[in-house]
Order: sequence, then C-alpha cells, then structure tokens
Amino acid sequence: MTNPGKCAVCGVTATQKCGGCRNVVYCGKEHQIIHWRKGHKAECTCYEIATNDTLGRHLRATRDIKQGEIFLREKPFIYGPKVASAPICLGCHRTLPSPTSSQKNYYKCTRCSWPLCGVECERLPLHIDECELMAARKFNAKIDYDPTKEQTGMKESAYCVILPLRCILLRKKNPAAFARFDQLEDHLSERIETPLYKVLSANLLTFIKTIMGFSEWSDDDVLRIAARLDTNAFEIRLAATGQKLRAVYINAAMISHDCVSNARHTFDEQLQIIFIAKQKISKGEIIATSYTQPLKCTLMRRQHLQLAKCFQCTCARCKDPEELGTFAGAILCSKCKIGKIISTNPLDNGAIWKCQLCPHEIPAKQISWGNNAMLKEIESLKKFSPRAFEEFLHRYRDTLHEKNTHMLQVKYALTQLYGSVPGFRMQEMTDAAVKRKVELCRELLEVADVLDGGWSIFRGNLLLDLQEALVVQAKREFEQGLLTKTNVQEKLTEAMDMLKEAVEIMKLEPDMQEFLKERTQQLANDLKME
Repeated sequence: MTNPGKCAVCGVTATQKCGGCRNVVYCGKEHQIIHWRKGHKAECTCYEIATNDTLGRHLRATRDIKQGEIFLREKPFIYGPKVASAPICLGCHRTLPSPTSSQKNYYKCTRCSWPLCGVECERLPLHIDECELMAARKFNAKIDYDPTKEQTGMKESAYCVILPLRCILLRKKNPAAFARFDQLEDHLSERIETPLYKVLSANLLTFIKTIMGFSEWSDDDVLRIAARLDTNAFEIRLAATGQKLRAVYINAAMISHDCVSNARHTFDEQLQIIFIAKQKISKGEIIATSYTQPLKCTLMRRQHLQLAKCFQCTCARCKDPEELGTFAGAILCSKCKIGKIISTNPLDNGAIWKCQLCPHEIPAKQISWGNNAMLKEIESLKKFSPRAFEEFLHRYRDTLHEKNTHMLQVKYALTQLYGSVPGFRMQEMTDAAVKRKVELCRELLEVADVLDGGWSIFRGNLLLDLQEALVVQAKREFEQGLLTKTNVQEKLTEAMDMLKEAVEIMKLEPDMQEFLKERTQQLANDLKME
C-alpha cells in the first residue's frame, strides 16, 4: 500500500500519487486536476537536473522509470535547416521536389528569393521575420535547381546562415527565451580552429554582421550561436513528410551521453522529441542517450565524439580495453596468431596497443590507419552485392576476429541486404542464404544485448529481419517434409513473439506503423494455416 502523505491541494492525509512524477499525492482525482491546472503540469517530471564535474548538467531519474515508458516529450525550441542541406522550403521545411520540365526552377519567395514550396509557404510564421529583414536589406538568395547536384547528392552550404539568424532574431523578439538558449554549452574554444569554423568565420559573420546589419554583435557572439547549435541540436528526418532539419530542445539537451545508453529518442509529425526508456531506469540513475553508433569501436567512437561534440567520453565501455567482452576494437595478433591486440589505455587515443598473450605491440597511429583503410574498403564494396560483403568477411577472417567493429558492420549490412536486393529477395534466396541470414541476425542480437540492449532501434531491426527469415525457413522446411505441422506452428509462434517485441520497440516510430501492421497481419494469417 502507498505510504500516506499530504494532499497537494487541501493538505489532508492522502495516498493517491501523481502518475507522472510520483512525488506528490492527492486525496482524489478532483484535487489532482486542480493542482495540474495550477501549474503542476509544468513541473511534473520523473527527472531532475543534476550537476557533476564529469558531465556538467545532466538529467537524473527521480523515480523508477519503466522499460518503454515515455519520460520526456518536448516541442522544438527553435529549428531550421542543417549547416548544409538539399534545397528545402524555409516555411514548412519539406525537401523541395525537382521542378517540372515546364517550371525549370524552384518556386522562389517573392520578397527574399529563397526556394519555397509555393506561395502558401511565404507567410508561414517561421519564415516571416527573416523574410522581412532580408527584403529590407535587399538580400536575394541565389539557390537554383541544378540536376547535377541532385544526382550527386551535393548540399547547399548557403543554408548555414538561416538557423543562426533565427536565433539572433529571437533575442529581440523574446529575450527571456533567448536567455534559456544562451545557457546551453557551446564549446566554441574547441571548435574555433576547425576547418568548418574557419569557413563559418568568413561566410556566417559576413552575412549576419554586414549583409543583415547586426554590426553590434561581436564575432565571438555570432560564432557562439553557431557552436551552441552544433553542440545541442538534434537532427530530424521524417520520411513521410520529407523533412530533414535540425532543432534545439532545451530539456532534451540536458540528457547526457553514454556509449551503452538507457534511453533513446524519436520524433513525431509535429517535430516533438520523444524520449523512451530502453530499459528500466532506477531512481537516482543518470539518464543517458548515445550520440554515436554502437558497432563502432572505442577508438572510432571517441574520435567522432571529440570532433562532433567536443568531449572525451569516459563511460564504462570506453574505459574497458575489452569493450564489455566484445573486443570490438581489437585485431588478431599477427605474431602468436592466438591473442587479441588491445589498447593499453583506451582513454588515451595515442596509447600503445599490445597483444594479450605475447609481447607484440602496435602504435595507436597504425591502428587508426588500419581502421580508416577498412572503412574505405567497406565503402568501396558494391552496395547491392551480398557476395561482395561476404568476400570481405572471408578475406579478413585471419586478421579481424568475428566481433571486430568492421566485421560487425559488414554483418549488419548483410542482414539488410539478404531479403531486400535483386536476386536476394526473401522468396528468391536459396535455403543456404536464408539460413545465413538467420545466423547473422542471431549473432548480432547477442552483440546488441551487450552494446545496445533493451528497446533499441538496432535490436528492433534485427528482430524484424530474423522474424521474416524464420517464417520463410519454416515454410520451406515444412514443404520439404523436414518439419511437421506442429513444428512449423512452434517456429511461427517464436517468430510472432519476436514480431511482438519489435512492434513494442518500434511503435512510436512514425514511419514504421503501416509496415508493422501489415507484417503482423501477414504472420497472423500464416499461423492460421491448415
């Protein structure tokens, strides 16, 4: 039974806890509604902002959070195009389609000439202020349709000025809101000497201070806005609406990073960010998401985090030279042929790498060079050829052990290729190929349990692929007389259990709903087979 407390409205002894934060109690539903309307809605969270020397400000759970529970839902504070973007509408942020042969070019805003969907997007709220300023300053954007850029996927760098400009306009329009944005980390001192910021120093500063007339802003203040965006913005991709942009969420920006995280996020069609517990998060535990990919080894993850987010990760996986028993960054020793070569200090990117079993050592630079060479080779493989990826695994079987980062990434690519590319679609594959897909999915699920467990998208995708392959395998074995009807039902039931888990994991992903519905109905029909 819940321990009694005092009702937050009338003060009498009460036991009905708030279902959200579970920190206040009520004598009944009526007083709960009253308290909600009086302001508890804004403060009802299951987390608090904490601070320590390692993470700075971060979020910590104030109660147990269940696996799969949504613990944060937040509207975007400010949003706009990425630093480099394919042509998008500045009103609704949809990617612009190729013009028809009669049009030959994008529709242009009649006041500032930025490409838009059409006249209906000219007066959308997000574009009005910037448009009026650019029109007053007699600035005209010069982005035209270029089929060669479209074919090569080349981005337009001119979009780098839009979101910083929106932040600057916000300071005048809503100083209190800008003050909240101004409190976020920027890491400008670490970014200022990078190639990107050397370009920004020329292009962005010229646009903001000279062309837009904000001469009172110092160079550092302008660049600090860009750095604050790069440090805190989330990238959004919504396939259904064709939107690719970035947005800042003030509360979500406080969630810290861990290479083995306990939370993940998605977005809804209103661009709200939704954070979900991948596993149970206990009261007092730090809430963490991951800013990097789970199959990358420690050296690669830490280099990426330093470059993109300007911090050195010291999480449990990064500290462990064995990477939680996966040895994802290790290579096989060329001398003793048995041991694995691992870093002598994984928190030092320049530390010597040494075999566990013999004296053989390798400089860190050589390991980095090898990683880069492998990445280039993987990138050069024929994208739709499972054989090319299988040949890679065979070629490096004596150099890279089965759970090396490059082997894992190639194996994951194979789980996606088997069943989806011409010649290897599910009904076209040989029995051996179907069996291979099953083996790869099961192997990677074991890795996922260690490096990205719980309700992760990685695990969800693997479950969907494995479920589909198991159904095909079961049907074929039944047709070949290798399984009884009872055996088939058992295998299909196993597949349905996997599908149900995948549906739970993916149920908030907006682009997956129709697919999951169709897959579930198809398998339900298979289970009814006579």
